[in-house]
Amino acid sequence: MKRFLRIFELSKNEQRVVLIVIFALLAISLIGYERRVHRCPVQPSSATGLKSSPTAGETVGDH
Repeated sequence: MKRFLRIFELSKNEQRVVLIVIFALLAISLIGYERRVHRCPVQPSSATGLKSSPTAGETVGDH
């Protein structure tokens, strides 16, 4: 069993590399999350071209 646990014995340089990789992955995931959360909703272009419906007073005067 001790032979399998020896894979966790890292030198100082290897520990630094592991920490740098972990921090880089955390930063990338945080940036991706923030971009997804703060994305502006896209408004459909057809919404700007819609006309308002006539009110009750306008329809009575047309008849």
